[in-house]
Amino acid sequence: MSDYIPQEIILQILYHLPVKALVKFTLVCKSWQSLIASSCFIDNHLAKTLSKPITSQPLLIRRFTDSPKKEHYFLHLNHESLDIFQTLKSPLKPRKNLYPRIVGTVHGLICLSDDIFGYTYRILLWNPSVRKSIELPRPNITFNEVGPYTFTLGFGFDAKKNDYKVVRLAYVQSEDDGSDLLPPKVEVFSLAEKGWRMVSGKGIECCFVEASWTQCFLNGRVHWITYEKKMGSVKNWVLLFDMEDEKFRKMKLPESVVDVNPMTLFISVSGGMLTVFEYYGDAKSRFCNIWARTEYGDVKSWSKLYSIDNDVLGGRGRVYGLTENGEVFLAKSEGGGGWRSPAQFRSLFEVRRGELLLYDPKSRQTKVVQPQGVVDAFFVADYTESLVLLNEESGATSYEGAKIEEKRESANPESGEGTSNLVLEEDTSIICQNEAHGEEEDDNSPAYNDL
Repeated sequence: MSDYIPQEIILQILYHLPVKALVKFTLVCKSWQSLIASSCFIDNHLAKTLSKPITSQPLLIRRFTDSPKKEHYFLHLNHESLDIFQTLKSPLKPRKNLYPRIVGTVHGLICLSDDIFGYTYRILLWNPSVRKSIELPRPNITFNEVGPYTFTLGFGFDAKKNDYKVVRLAYVQSEDDGSDLLPPKVEVFSLAEKGWRMVSGKGIECCFVEASWTQCFLNGRVHWITYEKKMGSVKNWVLLFDMEDEKFRKMKLPESVVDVNPMTLFISVSGGMLTVFEYYGDAKSRFCNIWARTEYGDVKSWSKLYSIDNDVLGGRGRVYGLTENGEVFLAKSEGGGGWRSPAQFRSLFEVRRGELLLYDPKSRQTKVVQPQGVVDAFFVADYTESLVLLNEESGATSYEGAKIEEKRESANPESGEGTSNLVLEEDTSIICQNEAHGEEEDDNSPAYNDL
């Protein structure tokens, strides 16, 4: 450290520097390396970053090409130009040279799961800014333990314990008809604890659409689209998992989407608001309503922001999010829409190609953000550059410059690669009662907190 500048002044300067510069500064001397890689410095630098406007941080975008089969990760400037300023190298080589699921991103960490195309237990937390990643240990609930099962993941941050967590809900399948057994078995991975532990799923009465589930993290909670089967009908909900108290709640959706096919609903966070994308159409066209919950604690604040028509979306396109000024990221796909027949349903699993576009609903103009890729493989999210995982205590390892070995541990050696079902064991957690947040409780589901 300098003998002429007080350390407090140096710290304040360093807190405002970008991550790329700080990583280089760790090579200056041992004292700087020790300072910048300390948990205290990492936390304070992140706090400074989070206090800045979200547009000061980049966008994370993933594109996958099927010929040749290759993943491409980019950081784009988060303003009008949307220029690429960094290309990223993923530490995870998926099976079959396809692409992993991006579960979510929080505070610079990206959670990857190689589960889309078969049984696997490979889950990674990756910080591309410091070129470090950590592979999670094998979960408690496996095929060998419970047989066939389906599962979903959530990724978020426990602010009370300053800990990053992955939650995993596994639904054992019935031997009689293959249906999901309730409640699911739930386990949580804690980065601080470096292991999985079981928590209770008691009271959960909802299921997920296995192939197409999405999640998002907002206000300390993971959110998923789920559905309940009651009296021969289906009712859709948002299921929440609180990362601090590790309890479940559920939230009402807009009234008009409560009883639609849950396969047509996807959830995201855009501009700090919870958003839901609702797809509908017929055999020749596809449309998307974009809903936003403008006041998180107000069940009546759901409002329809836009309806994206078939001319913009294409027959089987996807919406991926909104910018701060209301423009829409979407992938336009050619081909028929509609999910009315078995043949049309099967067509959903065919490769769909298209460009990633930025669409302005006011002017109806579009701009190409990424060239043609597989429509369902695109990913767009706000990204916060951070130093998380730089400290030795995290247990993360560097992957830059080294050959990335694929750890081909078969998640289900007996079952092969044909399914993505998984299984978990019974839990003892409870779905919490109403806490004093002014949240409305659903009379028909007293085990849940309704938000």
